[in-house]
Amino acid sequence: MNTEEHEQLSEFTQGMEWHLGIGDVSAATGVSQSQLRYWEQKGYISSEKEHGQNRKYTYAMLVRVFMIRNAMQEGFTLAAAAKRANQHKETMNLLKKAMIDRFQGIDEIDGCKAIDMGYVNQHQTERLYLVLKEDGTDIKLVPTSK
Repeated sequence: MNTEEHEQLSEFTQGMEWHLGIGDVSAATGVSQSQLRYWEQKGYISSEKEHGQNRKYTYAMLVRVFMIRNAMQEGFTLAAAAKRANQHKETMNLLKKAMIDRFQGIDEIDGCKAIDMGYVNQHQTERLYLVLKEDGTDIKLVPTSK
């Protein structure tokens, strides 16, 4: 998928927000409904309400609740867990942007899937690949035939 296709898919899916009730989020995450209400009151999470209806949470908020809950299980306070979730979101957004900007396709190198990250110099004599192996990811510079 090229950058233009990704942008089109992003635009298409933006209008397709999934909304979950508080009971669904509680059941999926193991965080009680009263805790979710408290977290929302404190501003750590948010929900959408229309015309006095029940709270509705987006998929992104469900992921945020998981992250906060996991951090708290590791011993973080609620405030520190929420801060950690914010930092993780920022990191993921940067990685997403970098991947969208650089992604050129998927190839195969030495029998392994390899993500083509494009040329590494202005003369276009080498391409950067992330080679996905069972035991981890390798970086490989591959000379081009230019």
